[in-house]
Amino acid sequence: MSKHPRVSKLFQKELVAEAFKQSFVKLNPAVMIKNPVMFVVELGTIIMLVMSFYLLAKPDAVQGSFGYNLAITLVLFITVLFANFAEALAEARGKAQAETLRRTRQETPANVLMPGGELKKVMSSDLKKGDVFVAEAGEIIAADGEIIEGIATIDESAITGESAPVIREAGGDRSGVTGGTKVLTDFIKVQVTTEKGDSFLDKMITLVEGAKRQKTPNEIALTILLSGFTLMFLIVTVTLEPFARYANTTVAIASLISLFVCLIPTTIGGLLSAIGIAGMDRALRANIIAKSGRAVETAGDIDTLLLDKTGTITIGNRKATNFYNVNGMPDSDFIKYCVMSSIADETPEGKSILELAKKSNIEVDVNNHKNDTFIKFTAQTRMSGLDTK
Repeated sequence: MSKHPRVSKLFQKELVAEAFKQSFVKLNPAVMIKNPVMFVVELGTIIMLVMSFYLLAKPDAVQGSFGYNLAITLVLFITVLFANFAEALAEARGKAQAETLRRTRQETPANVLMPGGELKKVMSSDLKKGDVFVAEAGEIIAADGEIIEGIATIDESAITGESAPVIREAGGDRSGVTGGTKVLTDFIKVQVTTEKGDSFLDKMITLVEGAKRQKTPNEIALTILLSGFTLMFLIVTVTLEPFARYANTTVAIASLISLFVCLIPTTIGGLLSAIGIAGMDRALRANIIAKSGRAVETAGDIDTLLLDKTGTITIGNRKATNFYNVNGMPDSDFIKYCVMSSIADETPEGKSILELAKKSNIEVDVNNHKNDTFIKFTAQTRMSGLDTK
């Protein structure tokens, strides 16, 4: 596994365009009210916009010039827009990860069994629930389904991470197969059990897209704290007007709103949501699906991780590493017998025996055994060999 994970660029053209569009959509007060700090800034922007048009129609020296008020309006609007853009960009990256998963889904041909008994090549995207297709040794299973006939050894490492092949057969609770896994031996008939868009990979994509953006306990506590600061500074700003009147002076509304926005924690409030989403996105880039920001936050406190099987942390298949002769025969003869019994074994373990024998410069010429019978490895017998005559 590479020590340097693939990191996609943050400011991709497509992501920025989508985030910029969503930053305007998020100006909806029903959305903004979820972030009290930025909601108050948006209200200040609206007040300043109204004030700017008022001064355009009726200039007032006390409230300042139209240009001054318009400049403050634009600064406040850009502040709100930037906060929305940061959150929208983080969300867009999560959607882009789901789109990447969707592109990895390959079109797999399937031999569909027609009513007349003939086989027809159909792409996996065209399979429907209830269709029956045939999968033989070496073929990729085209869709999720149930085995209705046959028994086979299947490599599910692409889905489960477990390197050891598993036995799947018709009937019982071991008849389910997953699209994208590989048939290693034998022959099976599979009935499709999922509609298009409801496969295992589709559910993974849905899980990524549907990661809940619920606030974490720390985020809730911080939001309450920021709201408290906002209320406190609002009271401080409002009291300046009566103090100014008492001192026989005036304070422009633009100055009061500017002071208020500078006092409240707009930076933290504006980036709070983006921080949580960015945490989920960072986990996803490490191939870890976080269903919520709370899960990411909890993961930060983990110092011990227990894994249920070695297939989770290893890459590849089980393979032979050495030959151990216990009967006293010459090692070369022993290795030849091992090779002869594994020639018809298509499993990763069987192939690894042949590869290990080649490293010892020992090979068996199949032409010398034309009259012998090679026994293929099957899920029923769970063995391979050679019948000599």
